[in-house]
Amino acid sequence: MKNLITRTVTGIVFIVAVVWCIMASPVSLWALSAVITGVALFEFYRIIFDGKLSAAAYAAHIAAGIYVTSALWACAFKPFGTENAAVPAMLPYLAYVCIVFISGLYSRSQSPFTDNARFLAGHIYIAVPGGLLGHIAAYPGMAAAVSYSPYVLLAFFIMIWIYDTGAYVTGSTMGKHRLFPRISPKKSWEGVFGGMAFALAASAGIFFWFASIGYRTLTLGQWLGLALTVTVAATFGDLTESLLKRNHGVKDSGNILPGHGGMMDRFDSIFIAAPAAFIYLTLLEMA
Repeated sequence: MKNLITRTVTGIVFIVAVVWCIMASPVSLWALSAVITGVALFEFYRIIFDGKLSAAAYAAHIAAGIYVTSALWACAFKPFGTENAAVPAMLPYLAYVCIVFISGLYSRSQSPFTDNARFLAGHIYIAVPGGLLGHIAAYPGMAAAVSYSPYVLLAFFIMIWIYDTGAYVTGSTMGKHRLFPRISPKKSWEGVFGGMAFALAASAGIFFWFASIGYRTLTLGQWLGLALTVTVAATFGDLTESLLKRNHGVKDSGNILPGHGGMMDRFDSIFIAAPAAFIYLTLLEMA
């Protein structure tokens, strides 16, 4: 009972904090993305290096990851009038990559090239999706001209949360056919399809809700397509983190969120879903 109360309170505070950071301003969204990236990278490196990294290594590679997230955010919102800043913004990171591989020549590790690949894998897996949250938030479409209207990103998180809830409810009550028993024995196909049904219904509700406030950036069919894209990708995001933890014999990625585990445990879905949503929305803009 005590764990249920802790989990519930943490969940409510977590949702309120995420929604506020999304809706308040681009800067608060950057802060949210940076915190997700920084803490998740710490957990990722601790798992994949079995806690054997030095404090200096943690600091350097986490800082580089936060820089990637920040640079992608800057490309989305162009602060200080920084138009066409995508390439210049990535120059410091390219210098970092060169230094990482050069430093391997002087490393005492038995597998410096593998270590370097792990460092960069964390940035691709965590920091890039963290930065793409800004691009999803910057997706245009408000009927009235406003400076910041991150409704698509808000909908993105709502879809994931409702999908997770629907998958848990249907999976725990009707789940019989295991989805991926080798990696996540408790997940079922019934849970996945039930969660998708919940998310699709939510996306239809989002369409009518947003239309009522003048936000008509996507048609009903496009909202349904986004929901399908996000839920499929979120499933793989969840399974990917489960694979990482299972390979390293870890139950939770951390304990920063009482009753919920670590940052990766709470945001594992977005590490695949954010790139998928970004690709989907970009294709819609190109069409």
